[in-house]
Amino acid sequence: MTHLIKKVFILILTLTVVSCNGQNRKQNEKDISSQIMENDSIVKIPLPEKGFYCGLTDSKGNLWFGSRGNGVFKYDGESVKNYTTDNGLCENDISCIVQDSEGNLWFGTTSGVCKFDGQTFSHLDIPKQSNPSNWLDKMYPIINPNQVMSILEDSKGNFWFGTNGQGVYKYDGKSFTQHLSNIGKVYEDNLQHNIVLSIVEDFKGNIWFTSLSHGGVSVFDGEKFTHYINELSDDFIRVAFCDRKGNIWIGTHGNLDGGLDKYDGEKFTSYHKTKDGFENNNVRWIYQDKLGKFWLGSGITELTTFDGNHFKAFKNETGKTFGRIIFVIGDSKDNIWFGNKNGLWKFNGKKVIEMTTS
Repeated sequence: MTHLIKKVFILILTLTVVSCNGQNRKQNEKDISSQIMENDSIVKIPLPEKGFYCGLTDSKGNLWFGSRGNGVFKYDGESVKNYTTDNGLCENDISCIVQDSEGNLWFGTTSGVCKFDGQTFSHLDIPKQSNPSNWLDKMYPIINPNQVMSILEDSKGNFWFGTNGQGVYKYDGKSFTQHLSNIGKVYEDNLQHNIVLSIVEDFKGNIWFTSLSHGGVSVFDGEKFTHYINELSDDFIRVAFCDRKGNIWIGTHGNLDGGLDKYDGEKFTSYHKTKDGFENNNVRWIYQDKLGKFWLGSGITELTTFDGNHFKAFKNETGKTFGRIIFVIGDSKDNIWFGNKNGLWKFNGKKVIEMTTS
């Protein structure tokens, strides 16, 4: 009898321990789940010293943000990784980010191009500026001809690298060919230093190049270049963008009357500054969301949206506007991200969330 009582006692004790362990495991799972949810909602990206300069959403849904001096930041929704020269990145000053057809990332830097295959970085050195210039030495690093400001992989697999002063280079995987170096203004050293901030390919395979050196836009049809200046509202061009219908939108610096120009395949239409949200002629970034609405970052005045007819200064749920935005991207969940030297924000369709921490 005593032996039976001991067995029953041990069984009860065992069940109690198992039950308690089970409750603890469920409690731990709940705590971990809660912690993950909390972390997911407050995961923030450290704000670089000079803020952010450009952004990209890759084919896997990761977000990449380039900085001026602190490398590039990868954000997967749950964690943040900062790549710098310590991790193999070629330079810490990032001007642009693109992804090629094979999934590689390309970063424009102050000394050429850096390629990342997901594991390792490799450097592609563009041809160096060959013409010495006292004026150019005085302007450096504002005008650094070896800095890559824009990158495009065209439909034929060629890469085009827009520079900060020596036009654009076409790279076929083996060699470089320079184009558009003699476009635009002749500067004090009697040389032309064509800056190409943006390159885009339209639905017909034509490639559009902007000029921030008073050269308007140039279009390459595969055989020859066509140049547009007088057709535009300004000759000082920052960005070109191809929308979902195949229209080309051109954002100007606002040097002349300037503004936003649209090419529909036949003619150019200009949209000038207004009092209903488009209060400055400077447009340096264009993004189109899933509803077809355009987001315009000027780097000067407030972030603006455009529905094709009316401009509107974007405001958050409390009526706050966001000035000096220099890039806008969308993620795989249709959130809108925008940033500048002061921070990075995400708009989920209802409210704006600040995504940086000092």
